[in-house]
Amino acid sequence: MSAPLPEDWIAATGLWPVHDDVANVVVPDHVLADPNLSLIAKGLFTLLVAEQGQPVNPFDDPYEDVADIQAAVDELVEAGLALRVVKP
Repeated sequence: MSAPLPEDWIAATGLWPVHDDVANVVVPDHVLADPNLSLIAKGLFTLLVAEQGQPVNPFDDPYEDVADIQAAVDELVEAGLALRVVKP
């Protein structure tokens, strides 16, 4: 039996436009070009923006290693791009 996955609900900081079609969501170039963010953190931020303000638990059915996800969450929080929230 494996250990239960952690929960760490996060949401993007700031105001973001809401779109009827998620395909219209735009991720700012300055985030994608930030050399201080890992590729996993950039992908996670893109997910946060696509969720249009709804908190996500990045550990829900993860593909990546739990330690890598936690590092990406920490990167986004430290960069001020995401914040931890109480489970919705």
